[in-house]
Amino acid sequence: MRSFFLLTFAGILTLFSCQSLTAQTTQTVVRQEIVAIPMERRVINESTKFIDKRTGNPISYQAYLELMRTDRQGYFLESIIDEYGKVSSYSIRPTTTEERETRRFMPFDPALRPKVGEPMPEFVMQGFDDKSYRLSTLKGRVVVLSFWAGLKPPTWNVKQAAAFADALQPYQSEMGPVALGVVRDSKEEVAAAMASQPIPFVAIPSAYNFSQKFHVTMWPSMFVINKAGNVVAYLAGREAFEQLPKALEAANR
Repeated sequence: MRSFFLLTFAGILTLFSCQSLTAQTTQTVVRQEIVAIPMERRVINESTKFIDKRTGNPISYQAYLELMRTDRQGYFLESIIDEYGKVSSYSIRPTTTEERETRRFMPFDPALRPKVGEPMPEFVMQGFDDKSYRLSTLKGRVVVLSFWAGLKPPTWNVKQAAAFADALQPYQSEMGPVALGVVRDSKEEVAAAMASQPIPFVAIPSAYNFSQKFHVTMWPSMFVINKAGNVVAYLAGREAFEQLPKALEAANR
């Protein structure tokens, strides 16, 4: 079975639809799910920040409720995710005709993915090792930021782990590459996976929001970031393991 998943438009079943945005007097609970990978539950209330995507202007909670009362199917909330992988606010935009008909939405936009040759946006990730990894403090070291559907078969196997470790091995030193792996698995699930096989990166548990923040649409995917903090390569799918050694060589120049 293939070890990667491609998130196609048809496959993205976002239950973050306007019909789920039921306006209640005190709060609104929204659940988002993409290809059976659940996002954390959102509680929308008076303290939630909204932005009009067309104008960039803030929208009040009362104005949001009025939009829902006027046309509940007419608007879509896009999560704005901060450097910690948390939803800081929501951008509101009108739904398209196709979205109204299919009730399917695309929260990912590959055009907004960090680009090769440009600085990688700041992130702060909490590792399984209980250490905090902030990109700006990692300058001077190569960073391999990878994204995985999970650490259990069929999306993960020993062959993948070995290929990843082999690519990193020539550069191992005190100031060698920092390898981080964003996974949807909980800390307990990561611990169970590590008990049965080596994991060649620091796992970042329950961190699926970073996939949306960086518009990652395929697993596995990898950003290779050089010592200056710039993206050297974006690798995705089965070919990522074959391309990783060359990307690491370029990053270490």
